[in-house]
Amino acid sequence: PPPQGYPQYRLNDKSKFSLQIGKRVLDSELNPQGQIPVFSANVKKPFGFIHKELLKDYEKDSVLWGIDGDWMVGFIPKNTPFYPTDHCGVLQVNDKDIKAKIVSFLLDETGKKAGFSRNLRASIERVGSVKIPLPPIEEQEKIINAIENIESKISLLESHLSQLDSKKSKVLQDFL
Repeated sequence: PPPQGYPQYRLNDKSKFSLQIGKRVLDSELNPQGQIPVFSANVKKPFGFIHKELLKDYEKDSVLWGIDGDWMVGFIPKNTPFYPTDHCGVLQVNDKDIKAKIVSFLLDETGKKAGFSRNLRASIERVGSVKIPLPPIEEQEKIINAIENIESKISLLESHLSQLDSKKSKVLQDFL
């Protein structure tokens, strides 16, 4: 069925999801030898590393979103410690029939459509009010597999492109 035919779930439904925001991290708390990556508004790349933990439970996958920067959504697999700052929202799924990875894709698309940005902050209230359509678990898994397959091909192509750029630079250096 088309997405319109799927049940809609609001992200602030506590029976299905949990939402939270991290805590402020000062530059003086960051440590290059830290074991735990710190995520801020850029949820794709750690902002630094730290020794302390904020979250105590990593038994679920986590969906991260940047609250007050350019709109972006990230995914942290379960059993992976991380520290979210006060510029990073964290969503976890409380329902075995909902895959967090699919929620991350849907939140990303829905946030783009909503216009979340530096000007329209993705506050916990705004993200909580978002509704997403969710297919049955079997379809979620098929969609995730298809997207991950495409993402791995993109990574491979990016790697090849980087190698070609290096070769091009070497050729130019040899001639100059």
